[in-house]
Amino acid sequence: MFCKLDFDSVNERIQKITQKNVEQIDVDSNLPPIIENLEDNNKTHVIQAAILFIDIRKSTYLTENSQAKSMVKIYRSFMRMAVDCVRKNDGVTRQFLGDRIMGVFMDSVGEDNTIIEKAVDKAVNCARSLQTVIDYSLNKCLKNNVNGKIIECGIGIDYGKILVTKVGMYGVEDNEDKEDEMDCVWVGNTTNHASKYSDLATGGEIFVSQSVYKELSEDLKREDLWRKSAKYKGTKLFEGYVAQDYYLDFVEELGNPTKPEQDNTSAQDSSYQLADGIQAVRKLQNDLEQKCKELARQEEALRQKEKSISNYGDALYYRIFEVLGAISKGNSSLDSNDIDFCVGVISEFFNVGKLLGKDELAMKQAIDSYLVNIYERLGMYLDAFETMKFMAEHSSWVNIPLESKTLLWAKEKCKLSELSFEMEWRIKHYAGDIDVKEFEGYLQEIEKVKRK
Repeated sequence: MFCKLDFDSVNERIQKITQKNVEQIDVDSNLPPIIENLEDNNKTHVIQAAILFIDIRKSTYLTENSQAKSMVKIYRSFMRMAVDCVRKNDGVTRQFLGDRIMGVFMDSVGEDNTIIEKAVDKAVNCARSLQTVIDYSLNKCLKNNVNGKIIECGIGIDYGKILVTKVGMYGVEDNEDKEDEMDCVWVGNTTNHASKYSDLATGGEIFVSQSVYKELSEDLKREDLWRKSAKYKGTKLFEGYVAQDYYLDFVEELGNPTKPEQDNTSAQDSSYQLADGIQAVRKLQNDLEQKCKELARQEEALRQKEKSISNYGDALYYRIFEVLGAISKGNSSLDSNDIDFCVGVISEFFNVGKLLGKDELAMKQAIDSYLVNIYERLGMYLDAFETMKFMAEHSSWVNIPLESKTLLWAKEKCKLSELSFEMEWRIKHYAGDIDVKEFEGYLQEIEKVKRK
C-alpha cells in the first residue's frame, strides 16, 4: 500500500531530478549508448541518428482471429527477422513494443572523421531488407506452417538529434530478489516522427521524412520508386517520400513474393482521403488569395507601396510584418479578448510567406522577437517559452523581457532547464554564430529566476 512516507520519498526524488540541470554528453561512437553506459541522473547522451520503426498492419485483427500459439510463432519469427535485418545493416535494436520494433542507425566514421556510410543509407537498406524478408521468406513460412497467415508491415524513418537518458528505479535495497526496473528513453522529435511515419505507412511502404531523403546517397534515390507524399496523423501533416515494395537487388533469384491480396476498400478510402486533402489545400489557397485581395482594398498605404514593388505578395508580407512589430511594441495592454486577433495576424504572416515560397525557418527567425513580446503580453506563456527556445537554437540572440513572466511560469512548470540546455548547446557547438558573453548573460538571468 502506497503510504505518506512513500509519497514523501518519491516527492524528494522528483525535486532532486527537476531542480538539477541537464548535462549533455556527446557520443563519439558509431553505435548508440547502451543502458550500462548511462547513469541514473540528469546526464544525457546526445546522438545524431536515423530512427526506423516497423510495425505489423492490422495486428489487432490478426490477434483476434488467430490462436495464441499461432501468434507466438508470428511474433517470434517477426522479431527475429527484424533484429537480424537491423544488425546486418550495422544498426541496433533498442525497443520492442508489442507488434513494433525500433532500430537505431548512426553514421560510420573513419579515423580521419570522414563518413564511411551514412546513417540514413543504413536505415533505408534495412527497410529494404525487412520488406524483402517479409514478402519472400516470412510470409511463405507463415502461410505454409501457421494456418495460412500472412502479414504486412509499414516502415517509417526519420533522422536528427536525439537525447538518450536512463529512467526507472533500482531494486528495493532490503529485498535482494526485487529486480531493477531500469530502461533508456529516446527523447526528441526524431523518434516521435519516425513512429508517426511508421503509423502512416501502408502495407509494403517505406515512408521517410524529407530530411532522410535529402541525406540519402544518390544510388538509393531511385526516381521510379520514391514519390513525394503528405499524410495527416490527427491534425498534423507529415510530409516526406514513400517507396512501395522497395526490395533488395537480388529478389529476382527468390521467385514470387507472398503478399496479402489488395484491399480495394482501403485503396478506395485512401483515394477519397487524398482527393479530400487536395480539395482542402486548394480551398485554403483560394481563401488566402481572397484575404490578400481584401487587405489590399482596405489598406491605402499598402497600395502606395505596391507602386514601387513589382510583387504584390511581397508588399503584403512586409505589411503584416510591420503590423506584428507594432503589436509587439505597442504600449496598450493586451488581454484574452485579443488572442484571436493576434493569433490570426501571426497565422496570416506564415500563410502569405508560404504562398511566396519563403523558408519557414527564416520566417520564424524574422519575427521570433516579436512573438516573445506578443505571447507574453497575451499571457500565452508556453508559446512565449517555446519561442525563446527556438531563438536559443537558431538566432544570434534571445529576447528575454525584463521581469519576464514567462520565465516565472517556466520555473513553476519546471521547464527552465530546457531553455538552459539549448543555450549551453549553442555556446558549445556554435560559438562562432553568437555572442558567447551575451548567451552566458542569459544563463545568469535564468539562474536568478531559479533562485527566486
